[in-house]
Amino acid sequence: MHGRHRRGNSQHQSLLRHYLSYTVYGDYMMAQLPWGEEEPLHLLEAWHRTFLRLVEVQQNSSRFWQLIKKYNQPRARKEISTTVWQLLDSPFRSVTDLKAKGIHIRRSSYCRTDINFFSFGLFAQLRLPIFFVNEGSTVFYSSIIAFEMSPGTGTDFGVTSFINFMKTLISNAKDVKVRREKRILYSMLASDEEVLDIFKSIDTYGYSNTDLFYEVKKRIDKHCNSKARTWMAELINTNFRSPWAVIALAAATFLLCLTFLQTYYTINPRN
Repeated sequence: MHGRHRRGNSQHQSLLRHYLSYTVYGDYMMAQLPWGEEEPLHLLEAWHRTFLRLVEVQQNSSRFWQLIKKYNQPRARKEISTTVWQLLDSPFRSVTDLKAKGIHIRRSSYCRTDINFFSFGLFAQLRLPIFFVNEGSTVFYSSIIAFEMSPGTGTDFGVTSFINFMKTLISNAKDVKVRREKRILYSMLASDEEVLDIFKSIDTYGYSNTDLFYEVKKRIDKHCNSKARTWMAELINTNFRSPWAVIALAAATFLLCLTFLQTYYTINPRN
């Protein structure tokens, strides 16, 4: 009797785990339910815990990225501090806007908190978690946002803040296309325009936790406000979009060097 009960409970947990994994991640990757003995009281709470669960980042935990992440940590030096209000007043920058400033996006992991910014001097990387969108995403995320805003839930507006951050990165169908091509965004919809409409339809009602992505936004703002970095990025994007332009520049430089050498040896012939 007890064995049958345990098998039934195990099957129940397996079905629930598969359901939560598919609705949140679009697959059955979740190996266990994201809670212990304290089970959620409502399906919305179960979705919320699943969405914000901490996933061990194994695919990007190489020593190289650990060193890069350590190097990009805030330095203990005097800097002009950026207040929350300054960040809120900063212009919204979509994926294509960031690319024009020398910031390229890459995928990080399934962990929704795995958002990092790495600076490499004249260019930078914004690493974003994998995101899944389908025709039910508007209702799904609107329901979780409503749950976070409900009194007594004790949440830190993690999902609301995450959606706000993602919405700022997508302003047109080109932004959707870039994220899809980078395998950061997966969609079951027919077009990038439909994905854009999904993001626009999710209302966060102006709520957000400014502390959650403060450091990432501050680094992005600092990079975009650097005239040297953005000038170089704009120069490359404007003049060297095609590999033929790079080849032409290399050929012109080579011919210029040959002309200089020929002129030099004409004026100063060897004895």
